[in-house]
Amino acid sequence: MSADWIPCKLVQQEQQWLCSWLSLAGKRIAEPFFSDTILRCKADAANNKHSRRFPSLSSLEYLTACATVAADVVAPSAFIFHVSRCGSTLLSQLLGLSEKNIVLSEVPLIDELLRMPIKGDQAESPAAQATEAAGAAGAALTASIALLGRRRFGQERHLFIKLDSWHVFFAGTLRRLYPDVPFILLYRAPDEVISSHQKRRGMQAVPGLIEPELFGMSHAEASSCDGDRYIAKVLEYYYSQFLNIAKTDERSMLLNYSQGAIGMVRRLADFVHINLDETEIAGMETRSRFHAKYPEQGFSEEKKAACALAYLAPAQALYERLEQVQKKAAG
Repeated sequence: MSADWIPCKLVQQEQQWLCSWLSLAGKRIAEPFFSDTILRCKADAANNKHSRRFPSLSSLEYLTACATVAADVVAPSAFIFHVSRCGSTLLSQLLGLSEKNIVLSEVPLIDELLRMPIKGDQAESPAAQATEAAGAAGAALTASIALLGRRRFGQERHLFIKLDSWHVFFAGTLRRLYPDVPFILLYRAPDEVISSHQKRRGMQAVPGLIEPELFGMSHAEASSCDGDRYIAKVLEYYYSQFLNIAKTDERSMLLNYSQGAIGMVRRLADFVHINLDETEIAGMETRSRFHAKYPEQGFSEEKKAACALAYLAPAQALYERLEQVQKKAAG
C-alpha cells in the first residue's frame, strides 16, 4: 500500500472493529490537530472527480499486516503528554515547521485504540477475552503509529506524537509498547489552565464527555462537580500522574509552560538528542508570535491575577511539587 494511504479511524460493523483508510494525496501533515488533517483530506477527495465513492475499510489484522511490511518507518522520538491549555499545540506546531520532523497531534485513531479495551462490551468481557482485546488493540496501535510515521518525502528523521491530555491514564500501556521512547510531560499552573477552559471548554473539562474513570473519579463524583471544580479535579489527577512518572521513569522530562515556547522546544531537543540550527529557531520564534490553533491570527496572552479559590488548593499543591521536581532535574 502507498505511504500516502493512512489509517484514520475505527468503524464498528456487526460487532467487529474495522479500520478506515484515507489518502494524504502527497501533502505533509501540518495542521494544528490531526482531525484538521482528516477534514482537509476529505475535502480534497470530495473535490476530486476521480476520488473513491465508498470508504476504504479493512480488518485490524490487515492493518497490522501492512505495518510488518511497511518500508521507511520513522521510529517515535517522543510522546508528548500534557495537562491541556499548556502550550502543547504550539510546541507541536514549532516542531512541525522542520521537514525533518513528522508531528502527529492528537490523532483520533490513537485515542480510539487506547480506549478500545475499556469501552462497552470489551470492558465487560471475561478476563481472558479482555486480555486478548487489549493485545489486539496494542498491536493495532503500534501498527498505526508505524504507518502514520512513514518517511514519505525522504528527509524525515524524527516522529513526535502529541497525545490527548487524558492519555496520561495510558502511560503504562505506552511504556510497555515503547520502553525506550522519551516521555515529555508538559504542564501549567492550575488557575491558568482553568481560565483558558472558561473561555472554551475542552472535552476533558465537561463532565461525562470522557469516561470519569480515566481521571480517577466515579460517575457519581464527576456528576456532582460543576465545570470549574471538575477540571480542578481532573488537574489533580494529571499532576499526580505526572509526579509519579517523573519520579519513576528516567526517560521522562517535565516542561512548564512558563519556560516559554522556544525554551521548551530547546529543552525537548536536548533531551531527545536532536539538533536545531539557527534558521529553524528563527522560524520557530516567528511562528510562536501567532495563535497555536489558528496560525493566521496573532497571539497576545491576557494576564490575569492568580486565583486563590479553595477548590484549587489541592491542584496548586501538586503543581508546586511538580515545580520542585522539575527544577531539581534541570539542575
